[in-house]
Amino acid sequence: MPTEELLQQYFDDRLAMARLNFIQRIGQFIDANLTMHELRVVLLVASGIASSRERLGNLLNVSRDSLDATLTQLVHQGYIATKGSAAGGLLPTDEAMDIFDAVADSRDTTMELLASLDPNDLEALVRGTHALRGAMELQRIQDGGYVPAYGAEPTGT
Repeated sequence: MPTEELLQQYFDDRLAMARLNFIQRIGQFIDANLTMHELRVVLLVASGIASSRERLGNLLNVSRDSLDATLTQLVHQGYIATKGSAAGGLLPTDEAMDIFDAVADSRDTTMELLASLDPNDLEALVRGTHALRGAMELQRIQDGGYVPAYGAEPTGT
């Protein structure tokens, strides 16, 4: 197959996979009935980044009254639990963790799908993904950008 056709097929497949992943992720919390601000609060608490009202307020840069109103609503909806005093800790409920897991994709079903591939197809996919990662990292380095270390050296150097 000519390079141009391969590139088009890759683009089409990548877009289709992104849509499928989006549908899978959004479907897990589509009924959450949260505003964008409330979703940010739930994600910050569920991730452990903000485990207190003070930390959450600093991160969001909102007034205490606004934060208290949001937290009251989220406690009422069952996404956040509080511990201790009014300035005390914030705990995510199971519902909040389900939303975080969906957004963070911590229950990645992709691994199950990959494991079901023919070994030759899986090997080709891994080689291609590794080569693409290397090209992306090399481009980033050449542009003077930062390449985060995810446990391995850049493959393009």
